[in-house]
Amino acid sequence: MIRNIYKTLSVLALGAMLSMVSCTKNFEKINTDPTSAPNVPPSIKLTRGLIYTSGGEYEAWRANIIYCGMMIQHFASLNLTYVGDKYLYNDDYSGAAFNSFYPNGLKIITDMMTQTENDPANVNYAAIAHILRVVILQRLTDLYGDVPYSQASKGFTDLTFYPAYDQQSAIYAGLAAELETAAGMLDASKASPGDADITGYRGDVTKWKKLAYSLMLRIGMRLSKKSDQTQARTIVQKAIAGGVFTDRSEVFYIRHVDGDYDNPNSHVIGTYGNSRGQTNKDNLAIKYSKSFIDMLKAKGDPRLQIISELPKADSTPGGSDLPALQKGLRNGYDNTSDPVYGIASVDDANLAHYSQPKQVLVLANSPNIFLTYSEVQLMLAEAAARGWTTGTPATYFIEGVKAGIWQYTLYSSSIAYNDAAATTYATAQSAALAGGLTAQLRAINEQYYITTLLNEYEAYANWRRTGYPVLTPVNYKNNETNGQIPRRLRYPRGEYNSNATNINAAVAAQGADLFTTPVWWDKP
Repeated sequence: MIRNIYKTLSVLALGAMLSMVSCTKNFEKINTDPTSAPNVPPSIKLTRGLIYTSGGEYEAWRANIIYCGMMIQHFASLNLTYVGDKYLYNDDYSGAAFNSFYPNGLKIITDMMTQTENDPANVNYAAIAHILRVVILQRLTDLYGDVPYSQASKGFTDLTFYPAYDQQSAIYAGLAAELETAAGMLDASKASPGDADITGYRGDVTKWKKLAYSLMLRIGMRLSKKSDQTQARTIVQKAIAGGVFTDRSEVFYIRHVDGDYDNPNSHVIGTYGNSRGQTNKDNLAIKYSKSFIDMLKAKGDPRLQIISELPKADSTPGGSDLPALQKGLRNGYDNTSDPVYGIASVDDANLAHYSQPKQVLVLANSPNIFLTYSEVQLMLAEAAARGWTTGTPATYFIEGVKAGIWQYTLYSSSIAYNDAAATTYATAQSAALAGGLTAQLRAINEQYYITTLLNEYEAYANWRRTGYPVLTPVNYKNNETNGQIPRRLRYPRGEYNSNATNINAAVAAQGADLFTTPVWWDKP
């Protein structure tokens, strides 16, 4: 069914193209596009909007992996194209998420919301549109800070072609309010999107409602770094009262199929036909970071064998996955003969000797995971540690760690989950919670860092919020930050040409458009 939906989208596009070249005596009819926004069923817009929310290779490669994943040291690379590993600046890469999510995902989702929000029969489409809008806009504001929000993607509906930038404080308040609105709109008695919903929910509005409150929990926790934690605590408590995820199966992910709609992360890292890498060969430019592999080894984390392997001698996938043999690549080095920055000056220069993601995680039809039960349980553990909710941090923590191991079964039936082993590991890790709030925050958010692998947008945001795990920055030559991990990405240069007045006002309010300027919630 999911493949048929994708085919329907292609047929609609073809029909639109044919109508442009056909002749007719009815001039007005030929100039009325039958596939324009008001006439396309919301089901078609929802499917396309979800594909765009998941994203494409363009921004997944540049923003999610090259910048976020490298900066927070899930991954490492010797290739100078992977600028996030060394805190270098590339406008196309830094601006990729901005340049893709606004004209694609946010545009079609805003259009769907406008089409359905006053239509009682399609109230669930409107509610889901609000939720997806939050998913995209939180990513954007977390990456850049102040961004267009209240006027975003209203060129078609309101002729607002030069949107103002909202301050992040207002954006976060708006995102929380949108989620509350969406949760209240969802109605199981009204039309369900059914198979047009290509997430794991498949139109189940009860799960969408839990997603709304779970996203609200994430929004509230993101504000916990502010010196006045009243807003954070209020949002967190409202989310918990509304009803967050209560089961592992409620993970929010978008399904993909082999072909034009494959998983965007997989398209970069995978070795299947039509992926970016050479078919059947590993993408040796992307390795797990030494920091990440060493952390998993030190903890005895059972996920290491699930996610990591060495390449074979001929650089094809499927080498050893024995935990003791896994080796991470140091961040901040290149593959030159430079006596300071060349990897040979400190370690093995043979990339085939370093660990990489197992291909079972980056297949064309792998799910793109956005928010998990594991994350929710770990956020509840932190909320309990802060005194914002009832329950003991250890109970939430153990459940969150176990769920973080279980969630890999979503990638393939070949990945087995051992509950006894997961319980033993999680219980052992929970011992760190006995050391007071600082120790609790460290233990919880180190596990959050592990569980958000491949969702690098979220891993980067939560690392900035908490400072955990403690990472050692690199200081590669000519880097942009004087050897400090960037606190945000820079706006795309094109905005200074196309929307100069508004972006200049944003920079004046937020601070210099630099990697080192923290966003609002990143300031105490």
